[in-house]
Amino acid sequence: MKLTALLGANQVLSHGFGVFLFAALFPFMRDDLGLTYWHLSAVGIATQLAYLAGAMSIGLLGRILPAEKLILLSAAASSGLLFSLAVLLQPVLMIMVLALLAFSAAVCWGSIVGIITRYVPADRAASSLSAAGSGTAWGYGVNGLLLLFWVPLLGWQITWMVTAAAGVFVLLLSLFMLRSLQGLPDVALVSPQVERSPGVLSTRKLFRALLTEQRAALSCAIYFLIGFTCITFSGWLNTYLDELGQTSLAGPTWTILGVSGMLAGAGIGRLADKKGHATAMLVMALGYAVSLAVFSYDPVEYAFIAGIGYGLIYFPVWGILASWVSQVYSPVATMQLSGLGMVASALGGSSGNFVAGLIQTTTGSLEMLYLLLASGSGVLLALALIMLWQQKQRSEQYEPCL
Repeated sequence: MKLTALLGANQVLSHGFGVFLFAALFPFMRDDLGLTYWHLSAVGIATQLAYLAGAMSIGLLGRILPAEKLILLSAAASSGLLFSLAVLLQPVLMIMVLALLAFSAAVCWGSIVGIITRYVPADRAASSLSAAGSGTAWGYGVNGLLLLFWVPLLGWQITWMVTAAAGVFVLLLSLFMLRSLQGLPDVALVSPQVERSPGVLSTRKLFRALLTEQRAALSCAIYFLIGFTCITFSGWLNTYLDELGQTSLAGPTWTILGVSGMLAGAGIGRLADKKGHATAMLVMALGYAVSLAVFSYDPVEYAFIAGIGYGLIYFPVWGILASWVSQVYSPVATMQLSGLGMVASALGGSSGNFVAGLIQTTTGSLEMLYLLLASGSGVLLALALIMLWQQKQRSEQYEPCL
């Protein structure tokens, strides 16, 4: 439990502060630094590309350094970069720093996957990964508190310094706790009948797994749809509510989204450990599909339901899929495949944002976009049903090792 909480704190640092805090502080920084919405768009593009690069680098970095050292490097880099945002006044330099923070965030999550799949027993792996992944939702909540109580009193620069100080605390705590893991044996994360894949997959074997192994291929397909539907949903939600003249719904919807993510992080992981990953995936996908369906039908009436559905799937799904993959792959190979999953998610998010912009430009409305996202969530539900069918058909069988 202590290890999971520590890794969740690293997720708050890397994703909550490093990836999402800037957009929340943008209105406060805009006048002081002369920022424009073009700068905000540039930040979105740069950070997405940097996160993609970080996800792609995990496979290489995992061969060179253990996950324990990678997460310490990520925490150190995030702390220093967060502090620099308090003193930098040039927008171009700030964009570069934010891109580096996104790169570090991707490395952080890959390291979390590697550590948990190595040291946490299989009957608790899904719970630990899901809870650690929900650190992003806790980051949403902390950011909200900062905006409500801290920024109005002390300003945005002090806020960046406070997050950097929190990062140093997380770094020191991680250094102390991770030292206690040295010398511990790897935990057997698969059933005794199953032989795991080699510790490290070469590039050829990695892409072979993606193309030929059911578990790797299905997980990447789900990651892509998570990016396409979830990232696009959240990225254009405020714009859609503004189009409908319902901007007052934005704040409560985001609050509900964060709270549901916090609760789902614990509950969904326990469900996966007790009833299986496919069952947990089905519950998440079904809730998400229903919420998007009713939201596309009446966005004003069901905005809060959409927030609940989003939080139900987006925050715990990363841990659920990583734990599912770890049943047949070694910790390092799981890191590599999770990196590919993040790449697939980023590609899905990029595709969704492109389609959203196209729909907005051609129709002048986002109504068709959310109908499309609801259809995409239906495909996601179909993939969850395939997972469940495979779980029932192969309760004691796994894919052949590479």
